[in-house]
Amino acid sequence: MMKKGFTLIETIISIVVIGIAFLGLLAVFTGVYTNAVYDDAMTIATMLAKGEMERVIGLGFAGVSDQNRDSPLAFSGNFSSYSWQIRVDAVPIAIADDPTMTNYKQVEARVTNSITGSVSLKTIVTNY
Repeated sequence: MMKKGFTLIETIISIVVIGIAFLGLLAVFTGVYTNAVYDDAMTIATMLAKGEMERVIGLGFAGVSDQNRDSPLAFSGNFSSYSWQIRVDAVPIAIADDPTMTNYKQVEARVTNSITGSVSLKTIVTNY
């Protein structure tokens, strides 16, 4: 007479195999989640930097100046974990020899977050 069912050894082996498969799936889901969070934070930081760049360029050549250069300022509301600064410097000599910034300014909008680090967008504005 043959008994049907699983032995204790078969049951333990099944549990171990299922556990190993579950850990593999958990590692995949954790990696996907981490990447999704980073991508979301990078997209937000980039869009905030674009917004600040557009705001500063809209001030006109004379109004473009450093803002929060030495101590970044946090955004408000849902974006309070992001901080921003505008850095204005002379353009590199390879582009134009204008150290007094009378005709050209290099503008950098930098947004910082603990997940992404710093995201910088640079452009050159001109007095022409």
